Amino acid sequence: MKRYIDKTRLFDDFNFKLIVINSLLEQNPSFEAELEKNKELYTDKYEWYSNAGPIEEMLEFFEELSLTQQDLDKITDLYFDGGNDIYGLIIPDWDGEDDFFDVHSVQGFENLPNLETVELISMCDEEVLEPMRAKGISIE
Repeated sequence: MKRYIDKTRLFDDFNFKLIVINSLLEQNPSFEAELEKNKELYTDKYEWYSNAGPIEEMLEFFEELSLTQQDLDKITDLYFDGGNDIYGLIIPDWDGEDDFFDVHSVQGFENLPNLETVELISMCDEEVLEPMRAKGISIE
């Protein structure tokens, strides 16, 4: 299986970048128009329950997506949860029963100057978040 990366090199772990992007989805991000266009082209046409797997075009979009400093400044909370909306954009019928989106590193969280709280429900082991806790970020 192909390993996806953050081509902007802002984050060490592509799946952590997805968590960050997810937190921006409801905050008028700089990439909103482009994301909506890609949703119409790819996600809305997804063949449900066909074992089609992830939408490569969406993964490539997120790999190449450059987040602006204004985007990064908006982030105060992150949610590690298999129910995050971002996963439905990539694999609309994902059941959360595999480790496809698991986070193994939060390296790059230092680029989120206003991050205060992380809610851990799933998607990583608690020790992955230790660098955040060490910087005073609340882990719930």
